[in-house]
Amino acid sequence: MRINSAASAVATLLLTFGNAQALEAEDCAALMATGIGAMTVETAELVEATERLPQHCRLVVLVPEFVRFELRLPEPWNGKFLMVGNGGYLGVFFDQSYGLTRGYATASTDTGHQGPDPRFALNNPQGEIDFAWRAVHETAVGAKQFIEQHYGQGPDYAYFRGCSTGGRQALMEAQRFPEDFDGWSVGAPIYDYTYKQIYNAAWVARALFENDRAGYLTRENLRTLGTAVTANCDAIDGLEDGLIDDPRQCEFDPRSELRQCSAAGEADCFTAAQIETIVKIYAGPGEDVYPGAVPSGEWMDVPEGSLGGGWDTFFTGIMGSPHSADASARTDSDPYGGDQFVPVQLRNGGSFFQYFAFDPDRPEFDIFTDLDFDAVPDVSAIADLMNATDTDLADVREAGKKIVMWHGWADVGLNPLRTIEYYEDVESRIGEEDTRDFFRLFMVPGMYHCQGGPGPDIFDDLTALENWVESGDAPDSMTAYKTGEANGFAPDRGPGAVSEQDAGVVRSRLLCPYPQIARHNGSGSIDSAADFACVAE
Repeated sequence: MRINSAASAVATLLLTFGNAQALEAEDCAALMATGIGAMTVETAELVEATERLPQHCRLVVLVPEFVRFELRLPEPWNGKFLMVGNGGYLGVFFDQSYGLTRGYATASTDTGHQGPDPRFALNNPQGEIDFAWRAVHETAVGAKQFIEQHYGQGPDYAYFRGCSTGGRQALMEAQRFPEDFDGWSVGAPIYDYTYKQIYNAAWVARALFENDRAGYLTRENLRTLGTAVTANCDAIDGLEDGLIDDPRQCEFDPRSELRQCSAAGEADCFTAAQIETIVKIYAGPGEDVYPGAVPSGEWMDVPEGSLGGGWDTFFTGIMGSPHSADASARTDSDPYGGDQFVPVQLRNGGSFFQYFAFDPDRPEFDIFTDLDFDAVPDVSAIADLMNATDTDLADVREAGKKIVMWHGWADVGLNPLRTIEYYEDVESRIGEEDTRDFFRLFMVPGMYHCQGGPGPDIFDDLTALENWVESGDAPDSMTAYKTGEANGFAPDRGPGAVSEQDAGVVRSRLLCPYPQIARHNGSGSIDSAADFACVAE
């Protein structure tokens, strides 16, 4: 069980929209000849209904020169359009089933390149523009034109939903093209792209991997660290439930809380170099520059050889023994260790400087030898292109459009403090009450990057957004659920619809609009959202 029964969702569509006329293969094939403007249809095929999804036409559309988007046109149609955002550098069409089960016409773009390799940007300024903003905007405009052509009318409402890169895409759209959508669900946005790659990704990678990995942390180290952090901070909110509701309240000093040992490999202890690495990661480059990692997300038990989605996924990876410090002993394919899984921050921090930061590109750039944090190179050109840091959202507010933003408190892939900072910057510009009229932020205790983690991580943000846009019902809370399925890193799974009665739910928790927090009422279950209330902090 992941979300509400897909069969039930399809049945609901049929009841709601009447007996839809079944599509024929010829209906979809005819769309091959319906290019609009410079756009051409490369694929048009009928996809038969399944237990999960309604029958629909699937189109692949080319926007010159290299941007493609996938558009799915269901029968029956609910009269709305949902675009799904991307993740990382992934040049692939993302899963649109969450919208299709509700009868949405849905779309996703490949952002102008194929696959996850950041080298698409090498000597490719147009590719960077497509990835930064153009692909999403062109998809939004083009998809709505094909929807109108197919159904004889355009969508009544248009929504965007994405996390990570998809969150940045959402904010970029709201800032640059607010007319494209009526509402945005914005998850863990990498809106400060250049700052994140320099002061988070490269900073953490240097801390763990420089000096021939003297301060590198093994899986056993992470387990010991995570246990110590939880023991120190879990009960601060009044509940011992394995969750740190607000890591800003957690005071954890690695130098005093962790046992030091003389050599690496001893159980339940850390070398001096490892402790200093942990201190550096928590401290970050300075409060006035970029925040360090919040105490949370260090470890979650998962099967051996798999990834939990916290420090193991983004900071340390699953690595073999370090190579010699002699650079000649290293190889291009394996420069830092036996890489069963090279961590995300190491890959992203390096690739940013190699393929995005400079003009011309510098693929030979090495963050370990060429990056000086006291004299960071000028990256203002790519910042202007990639960063979605503009807090002037007056056009969004005045047009009556809405933003629901969410971020996991245990996210180490993207620092949750930066998302709070963006929201508070909007408040300082527009005012607290005026901001709440169109923009609300929900922090999710115990959730990792976009999904996963020990906390409830499945919630129906799309319904909250729909109700706000279409009926004026502002989301005063959402309910998040944790199911009994595997909690490991699963990029294809994210928030969705689920109910307390669905099989497999083991915990639920109330999510509150920031800065409110969920507090237990003192009786009842600490695993049921019904026994919590949103209160002012």
